[in-house]
Amino acid sequence: MRQGYFALAYLLALFVGPFAASQGLAATVPHVGLLTYWDCSPGTVQDEFGPFLKGLEELGYRKGETFALECQAAGKNYDRLAEAARKLVQLPVDVIVTSSQPAGRAAHQVTDSVPIVSIVSGDPISAGLVASLARPGGNFTGVSYYATELTAKRLELLKEAIPGIVTIGVLANPDVSYLPFEADAMRAAEKLGIGVKLHHIRQPADLDVAIPEMKKESVQAIFVLPDVMLAGEAAHIADLALEQRLPTMAWAPWYPRNGCLLAYSADYAEMLHRLAFYVDRILKGTNPGDLPLEQPTKFELSINLKTANALGIDLPQTVLIMADEVIE
Repeated sequence: MRQGYFALAYLLALFVGPFAASQGLAATVPHVGLLTYWDCSPGTVQDEFGPFLKGLEELGYRKGETFALECQAAGKNYDRLAEAARKLVQLPVDVIVTSSQPAGRAAHQVTDSVPIVSIVSGDPISAGLVASLARPGGNFTGVSYYATELTAKRLELLKEAIPGIVTIGVLANPDVSYLPFEADAMRAAEKLGIGVKLHHIRQPADLDVAIPEMKKESVQAIFVLPDVMLAGEAAHIADLALEQRLPTMAWAPWYPRNGCLLAYSADYAEMLHRLAFYVDRILKGTNPGDLPLEQPTKFELSINLKTANALGIDLPQTVLIMADEVIE
């Protein structure tokens, strides 16, 4: 019997020992929480956070060795972002990372103690996320690319690309109406003498109605406002716009890569990559409220020439010269 006990103890040591050691390691390394609108599948995480994870690797971090990675997702539902953020806080994690203001905002509503590092598309000060760009205070920091003139610049570029444009159809998601883009677009359009037909899109199926309706309203182009849900519908928007023979100006480079005509944007990959710097500083003891929000200094114009040719649009040379990315 004593030999049986010894044998059992030996087996437990073999299996429990390594498990306990791994649990001990997990408890000693920092936990980085990813909060996403989409899902936590490896492919989606890589698509959304790849440049950030690469940045951590370049700074010497190794997933599963020097840090643990956690992920919670809203399943493409804005209303579930807060719940997903709450789960990260309860795990717990040492820092929450997001790639969009809606996700960062949800995390901020859930916790005032866990550091949050995020890309911000709207005004972070008026949104109550930070006290100022230079001195955020609180637990929120990251990269902000919002400027009131950015929406106006996109509209100016669209007008230069298509001279004589008098009416545009605007795609906006009312679920993010707390962001300033609708108001910015209306002011810019009025200043440029352009009429606006606003269409609210809450789900992808709404696009199938809105874009043909825009054609009936005699708009000459589609103007896409920033939104995470619409970001995932770039190819869908491009296909529908091409069917209706309408050029599209959007806010991120993946829109022309998926067939839309134009986009004017900061470099998203670079912004995501830069978030790794913030996480590194926080994990080394810096208070997030002492880390100024950075703003990109370069914005890029992307053009899809194949789409221009399909639409019969001869883009002015002045616009082509300004392009940073030309898709042929």
